[in-house]
Amino acid sequence: MALYAERWFSLEVVMAVVMAESKSRSAPWPHVWADQAALLECQHDRLEAFLLELVLRHGPEQPPWGAADALAVEGACRRLLWDLRLHLRLEERWLSAQGCLCPGHRSAHRDALQAALSGFLYASGDRYGRYLWLQALQSWFLEHRQGADARAYASADALAHHQS
Repeated sequence: MALYAERWFSLEVVMAVVMAESKSRSAPWPHVWADQAALLECQHDRLEAFLLELVLRHGPEQPPWGAADALAVEGACRRLLWDLRLHLRLEERWLSAQGCLCPGHRSAHRDALQAALSGFLYASGDRYGRYLWLQALQSWFLEHRQGADARAYASADALAHHQS
C-alpha cells in the first residue's frame, strides 16, 4: 500500500496524510501488551512501506525531480526520521514495562537513530546519496525487526501469557 499515492509526495498529499494521522491518534493508548504489540506491528508495517516507497522514488531509474518534488521528498525523509524516532521510543517504553528491553536493544535503537540522522544530513542535496542512505536504513530496519524486535516481542508475549 503506497502511503503517498497518486501524485507522489506532492505537498497537498503529504499534508493530508499528516492531518489524517493526527486526527486518528485521538484514540487512547493501549494498556495491554497484546494491544500494544499490535499497534507496534502496525507501525512497523507502515514504516517498512514508507521506506520502500522512498527507496523506489530515489532510485536511479526515476526521472529527474523539479524543485517542488525535491522539497516534498526532503520533507518525506524528515517525516520518516520523525516517525522512526517516535516508534522506537514507544517500543522501548512498552518493552521496558514488560521487562523485555535489554540494554543492547536500547543501544541499537540509539545507534541506529544517530546513524540515520548523520546519514540524512551527509546526503543532503545528493539524490543518489539519499538512495544509498535509505537502502542502508531499510536494511537495518528489516534486520532489526526480524531479529532483536522479534526476540523481545516473543519474550513479552510469553510473559504476558504467563501473567494472565
